[in-house]
Amino acid sequence: MNFLAHTYLSFESPGLIVGNYLGDFIRNKDLAVLPVDIKNGVLLHRAIDSYTDRHEMVKKGTSLLHNSMGKYAPVVLDIYFDFLLSKRWSDFNDDALSDYCLLPYRVLMAHEKFMSERIANRMNRMVADRWLENYQSYEGIARVFRFLAKRVRFKSNLINAPHILKEMEAPLEEVFMVFFPDLISHCQEKIDEFNSSSEKEAR
Repeated sequence: MNFLAHTYLSFESPGLIVGNYLGDFIRNKDLAVLPVDIKNGVLLHRAIDSYTDRHEMVKKGTSLLHNSMGKYAPVVLDIYFDFLLSKRWSDFNDDALSDYCLLPYRVLMAHEKFMSERIANRMNRMVADRWLENYQSYEGIARVFRFLAKRVRFKSNLINAPHILKEMEAPLEEVFMVFFPDLISHCQEKIDEFNSSSEKEAR
């Protein structure tokens, strides 16, 4: 999953939002110095990625993209899931997406002290350019794929991803709408586990 989905799956918990953002950047040895709620956010991020990789509908979606995207099919699908979450946002949240995104932006800026300079700079660019809202249109995800196409080491078809995804929107949206509610339930179970563990430690 990508930025918007990871943020949504933090369920507006500041610690989980920060940890979910840090999940791709932080090493195991650095977990011990984090507050428990942020550490749980990192663990939630990893649980999301692991569950996503195993889910049968995600495997189906990846297979639909394999011929056109090759080894980058999982990356393309991750990004496209944020587009589909934006498209179907009202199915999952009552607030307008632009209003909802104000909370994670504020939370991340308030917790900059837990980030390295490199990660903080990236976060500040995300806030300034409102990355969480960039996935609402094909023009927005086209910018993302142009950026990625310049960075990948191997030959790719990423520059054509928006056109290919637009043609496959219906079957991929069907995949997403089966998968994402399952992922929400999985995340809620993980958070319940975190809360239960914290309660036991407090006794």
